[in-house]
Amino acid sequence: LLEIVDEEDLPRNVYYGDGSPIEESLLDDIRGVLAEATVSFPWCSGDVLMLDNMLTAHARTPFSGPRKVIVAMAQGHGLDLL
Repeated sequence: LLEIVDEEDLPRNVYYGDGSPIEESLLDDIRGVLAEATVSFPWCSGDVLMLDNMLTAHARTPFSGPRKVIVAMAQGHGLDLL
């Protein structure tokens, strides 16, 4: 990927607010916390998942076999409560 984009443009690249890089050891700690908080479940045909992109870190894990994912975005509500 680094052959195509600069490091600062990588999709999962993060920095401190001042632009300096976050230490790899701290990133390992952060990844560990994310792993501990991960919720995973077996998908069944017809399942629907709704989540709030502002409150949820989400990802796609590797899978095998066919699947069809349909995404719909909606107007945010209740943001004035934050």
